[in-house]
Amino acid sequence: MAATVLSLPPIPYNRLSRTPPAISSPDHTSLKQLCKEGNLRQALHLLTARAAPGRPPPQDHYGMVLDLVAAKKAAAQGVQVHAHAVSTGSLDGDDGFLATKLLFMYGKCGRVVDARRLFDGMSGRTVFSWNALIGAYLSSGSAGEALGVYQAMRESATLGAVPDGCTLASVHKACGVAADGRCGCEVHGLAVKNGLDVSTLVANALIAMYARCNMLDSAVRVFEWLHDGRDVTSWNSLISGCLQNGMFLKALDLFRGMQRAGLSMNSYTTVGMLQVCAELAQLNLGREVHAALLKCGSEYIIQCNALLVMYARCGRVVSARRVFREIDEKDYISWNSMLSCYIQNGLYVEAVKFLGEMLEVEEKDIVTWTSMINSYTNNGLLNEAVALFAEMQTDIQPDSVALVSIIGAIADLSSLAKGKEVHGFLIRNNFRMEGAMVSSLVDMYSGCGSMSNALRLFDGTKCKDVVLWTAIINAAGMHGHGKQALDLFKRMLETGVAPDQVSFLALLYACSHSKLVDEGKCYLDMMRSIYRLEPWQEHYACVVDLLGHSGQTEDAYEFIKSMPLEPKSVVWCALLGACRVHRNHKLAVVAANKLLELEPDNPGNYVLVSNVYAEMGKWNSAKEVRARISERGLRKDPACSWIEMGNKVHTFTARDHSHRDAERIHLKLAEITEKLRKEGRYIEDTRFVLHDVSEEEKIDVLHRHSERLAIAFGLISTHPGAATPVRPLSSDMASNQVIISLFVESTTMEREPTVAMVIALLACEWLQCTGSPRKDAYYGLQCTEACRIRLKYPTSRAGEELGQ
Repeated sequence: MAATVLSLPPIPYNRLSRTPPAISSPDHTSLKQLCKEGNLRQALHLLTARAAPGRPPPQDHYGMVLDLVAAKKAAAQGVQVHAHAVSTGSLDGDDGFLATKLLFMYGKCGRVVDARRLFDGMSGRTVFSWNALIGAYLSSGSAGEALGVYQAMRESATLGAVPDGCTLASVHKACGVAADGRCGCEVHGLAVKNGLDVSTLVANALIAMYARCNMLDSAVRVFEWLHDGRDVTSWNSLISGCLQNGMFLKALDLFRGMQRAGLSMNSYTTVGMLQVCAELAQLNLGREVHAALLKCGSEYIIQCNALLVMYARCGRVVSARRVFREIDEKDYISWNSMLSCYIQNGLYVEAVKFLGEMLEVEEKDIVTWTSMINSYTNNGLLNEAVALFAEMQTDIQPDSVALVSIIGAIADLSSLAKGKEVHGFLIRNNFRMEGAMVSSLVDMYSGCGSMSNALRLFDGTKCKDVVLWTAIINAAGMHGHGKQALDLFKRMLETGVAPDQVSFLALLYACSHSKLVDEGKCYLDMMRSIYRLEPWQEHYACVVDLLGHSGQTEDAYEFIKSMPLEPKSVVWCALLGACRVHRNHKLAVVAANKLLELEPDNPGNYVLVSNVYAEMGKWNSAKEVRARISERGLRKDPACSWIEMGNKVHTFTARDHSHRDAERIHLKLAEITEKLRKEGRYIEDTRFVLHDVSEEEKIDVLHRHSERLAIAFGLISTHPGAATPVRPLSSDMASNQVIISLFVESTTMEREPTVAMVIALLACEWLQCTGSPRKDAYYGLQCTEACRIRLKYPTSRAGEELGQ
């Protein structure tokens, strides 16, 4: 790492000649009292009033005033003090004290450029001046620059530039912010070598750094080694690390240990514990923390906001509202947390009323609008988020943060038309296509099925960071282009961009989706051996899915048993899905039991397990499992499909009659079904209807699947010769039967290639077709038809049809 040297002229440091020592100065006691009271205006007046030519104030007087300026972040007054010090010659012959105070002030005021210019003009730099500059960069969020200054400090031969405990604590913090665990370990080694690791300040910074770098085992070792030197910050750092890594029970144990050690909790402890209570729904413990806050009378805004969130997550809306009303100075987090409370608990009418109150009380600036859009998006109210964004534009111009938020909502809605509208808005208003903006657009286009637009946008971006590369790799994998995803990954490495865990996750997902078994194993090994990245549970789940869907379910189970981590639900869920596909019922039961053991409150798991028993013909067991959903008070949202027609997204559930055109939709389905029966082109396979009902009812379930309703609506809303594509999307992956029936329906209604071509590709993928018709009792005819259409039109043509 090399120190960054800004190309700016140094701020004058030793410009004036040496002046005689001061013989008069402002009264020390009165100046100290003014600074203690926070009266900056009077302190400045007193500092300058008694200064005479050749008789500057003492440096410690400057120091007191600069400390007050830094505390108040009064940058303009700080510049005045600096100018006064230069004009009186106070910086001449300075031993570094006053210059360091000025560095500290500039850093606290966010004037890191001025701090750097002053530092570059210093002739004698002490460890304190180096620490001040490192702190300035760190305070401004430039962790990489802070590490660069530290490296320059190490390379400097200046006497007194040896890092001390404060240096290493700041550098460890920078390593944590930059998630640079390797650099953090190197600095840890220096601390041990110089005997600074015994310092509680350094040890606490080490714990926090290792926690932020997902190296919690190392954080725990430092914490245990510290032992008698632990203070409340030590406990808070490790508790925070557990929260960041989702280890809420461990955080709770640490809190109990902190209490046994006789340490009182501070605001950071209470916020952490309230987060634990929210995640684990520990209402009683949350109330205990609330009572402790009331008892000591230390309810700061950050604690009140955490209380509000805790009550909201525990379903106590009345308590949350009471906390909200008792907050004297509500900030944006307070308002947004209360809004989320209503939405999370299904009180949408109250949420709308509260939103009106929020708009009346709060000034409608960009932050308010963006926060409300995020609240809707995070709670699944995507259409409402889009509508709110449209209303926002009548009041204020959206900024990049708001636009990234709405692009995410549009991606979840799979609304290509609205996505293109926002993209056009960005172009017309000259927004820079870089960073989070371009990555969000690539995600949106790929999620909406337009891989061609995603690639075009990616290729047109000059500065590609790891997030953008990951987005396009994920897009290729999502569309089943596994080889293309691997090529993109190789291109990323060739440009010098280092992959992170998310990059490898996207790559393994692509391998899984395209059944590239050997490649997937290779990249998992590369991740660990070459890049020293510890795989997450999701990485292992991808490999399990890759092996399982390639028919190697037993190998997938052995892989799980060899994992260095205790497998979590995401891993067992991947195995269960593979066992269902390949009908390994014995192993499916093992995975199902593990899944229910790990996540007993996830209703989706019970449905999966019930389906396993249903496929085995164990209907009583399937009913018992589903009955446990009601017994536990759980509820699973029904799967749905949606289709975008014109500028509106229409949503359907199975056997849905709520749509305004429901009668026409069902008539169209009946027409298609009758035509298929007469022509004999489609045979229903009721094996995939996992309900203990008659054969006729199973066929009816197939015919009225949500995706078929969406397709039927698309067909009645367009004309056969129209260029408008029919693009149904589903929250649940459709079964083979639904894909095949959609394909046959589209060809029956003379919609090739716009609809038929796309669905033919899906049919071939589901049927594991390689380009030649597959002979199968259930799918032989359909596969022949799919291959006929697929070979008639090139794959690239189909991709473009899907992407339009």
